[in-house]
Amino acid sequence: MAIIGILAGITFGVVKGVQERAAISQCRTELAALGTALESYKKQYGDYPQAGSGVWTGLTSNETRLLQGLVGKRGPLGATIPGRLFLDVAKFSLNSTLDPLNATNQDSVKFQDPWGRDYFYFYKSAGWTATSYVLLSTGPDGYAFGTTATPTTTNLLNANGTIKTTAASDAGAADNIYANQ
Repeated sequence: MAIIGILAGITFGVVKGVQERAAISQCRTELAALGTALESYKKQYGDYPQAGSGVWTGLTSNETRLLQGLVGKRGPLGATIPGRLFLDVAKFSLNSTLDPLNATNQDSVKFQDPWGRDYFYFYKSAGWTATSYVLLSTGPDGYAFGTTATPTTTNLLNANGTIKTTAASDAGAADNIYANQ
């Protein structure tokens, strides 16, 4: 019985490790697809979907703005447009069973990573010296930086305007997965 217990424990650990690596791989693939869709969006409209106060009134989150842009419902500044799809939404997990193409659902549908948490999207704002946008998953542990699970523009950037990745003081960022790093 002891041998069976030991073998079961080893098997469980191996399976868990394989599942975690598969989830990380899926996350990287999804972020790459979202990044490619963002580049196609920029090529079509001249800019990425913008986010932040004063832009896109009525939409509650940057992540909702991202989805609405990539499904062809909103232009870079949030205007309603009769656009085209930039990616196949059916290949992604969403936080809701609502139809993301239905305008009445625009405030509630977001892309989710393999761990069931929203992908985070930030548009370039004042003080950034890096890329025009940041698209990330908080990874397996769900923490972005330190002990905070929610990345913000404030905790996303270093003092010099570059994007934080991993540092001793930001141990929670060690497993963050980025689309554009």
